[in-house]
Amino acid sequence: MQIEKRIHKCSHLTPVENEIAHYMLSHKDEVINYSIQELSEQIHVSKSAIHRFCKKIDFKGFNELKIQLTNDISADIYKEHDIDINYPFSLQDNPIEIATKLLELYEKTIQDTLSCLDKQKLVHATKLMSKATSIDIYTHAHNMNIAKNFQDKMLTIGKMVNCPESFYEQRLHALASNKNHIALILSYSAKASFILPILQKLNEKNTPCILVSGYQNNPFPQYICEHLGMSNCEELQDRIVQYSSHIALQYVMDIFIWLYL
Repeated sequence: MQIEKRIHKCSHLTPVENEIAHYMLSHKDEVINYSIQELSEQIHVSKSAIHRFCKKIDFKGFNELKIQLTNDISADIYKEHDIDINYPFSLQDNPIEIATKLLELYEKTIQDTLSCLDKQKLVHATKLMSKATSIDIYTHAHNMNIAKNFQDKMLTIGKMVNCPESFYEQRLHALASNKNHIALILSYSAKASFILPILQKLNEKNTPCILVSGYQNNPFPQYICEHLGMSNCEELQDRIVQYSSHIALQYVMDIFIWLYL
């Protein structure tokens, strides 16, 4: 997993550790050539503080962090020539070129989503679903297709899932919910207008809520018991269509099914 994502996942960094993180991300090319002593002198922090920072973001030590930092630099260079997630095709592309680019887009999206996922969060979310008497999905628009697909697959393994479609139906389900239900909120941006009123009502009913959205897209953490982030490379408006966010969400929901078994 890239260092930047590891840092964002770590919610308990101290001010000194945040300073170390900021310097590393801003001076990657220099840091990979530093010894820990040189880095310590450069940013005026102790070597022990750098060691603690490395441990917090799941590295054994500074040398292992530098290896990942080197890989990150290579990945950044590769991205400059990588497929454009938002505009993957051109009018001049022939059918095979389109098929090849779509394959590249899918592979890039799934790899990026995999790097965003946290094992403990996946396990916790699955346990919540397993204990629940009812799994209720709240989503809208094109994401409803993925929700319905999940509902169908879960039914084949003997688990009922509710997918209310209209806001009226969603509100009724939220009103009928309780602490024994589990709510899955599916939204790439997590900014859809239906989300906040539904979350507020579910909170009143003490229903635990799992949000599946773009990485770092969690505007209502006070209502969310678990947030699973997926690839967030796709723009919200400046794009052809929702290729990347669709495949990312489908990937996460399919993981849920196999963990549930």
